[in-house]
Amino acid sequence: MSVNDSQKHVIDCVLSIFETGRIPSTQSYQTCSILADGAGISYGKHQSTDRGGALDKIVDLYIQRGGKHAAELKQFVPKLTLNESAKVDPKAVPSWAKYLIGVLKVAGADPVMQECQDEIFDSNYWAPAVGHASTLGLSTPLSHLVIYDTCIHSGPGGVAVIRARFAELPPAKGGDEKAWIRAYVNARRVWLLSNKNPLVQKTTYRMDTFNELIKAENWSLSTPMSVRGVKIT
Repeated sequence: MSVNDSQKHVIDCVLSIFETGRIPSTQSYQTCSILADGAGISYGKHQSTDRGGALDKIVDLYIQRGGKHAAELKQFVPKLTLNESAKVDPKAVPSWAKYLIGVLKVAGADPVMQECQDEIFDSNYWAPAVGHASTLGLSTPLSHLVIYDTCIHSGPGGVAVIRARFAELPPAKGGDEKAWIRAYVNARRVWLLSNKNPLVQKTTYRMDTFNELIKAENWSLSTPMSVRGVKIT
């Protein structure tokens, strides 16, 4: 089994719900805030961050393609390069950061910005997730969703961190895919709960969602389904 376009859309919907509370829409592309965990400005349908570097790439690509608000955003490239928003207290946001957030929100309605977000999320996170899945011998859409979620939430390097926390063999080494994914999801849930960041601890709902899909045997990500009260069709 491989991931077709419809299943990739479901995967994008689940991650967008996790990150913005909405399926991909103009509003999800516009979602923008400053996180309290030191990641700085968080933006877009899957929430790229200043500290993580994806926000910088999205803005750079948008400027290169001459988006409607490129000129306004260009002045903030030096601050993004230096991760200045990562130093901002969300309770005392300076005027420059408020202005930047405002421009990003408006730019999120521009189809050019939406294309830039899609491309950067795919290159920075989806492609590495597919690479991990291939190396591990994972084939189901649900398995790809689980790995992609880690890449989005913790970076592509986060997959190896969780792999080291359980003994189940992946399919590439003769193991069973479903058993391996169950073990992975459970190990990641424990990791999230034990994280020193209280905000990260609160994200175990992501693993709970995966466990619900596993229990339902929805390995192909068939729709309709509901994630955190939001319907995906």
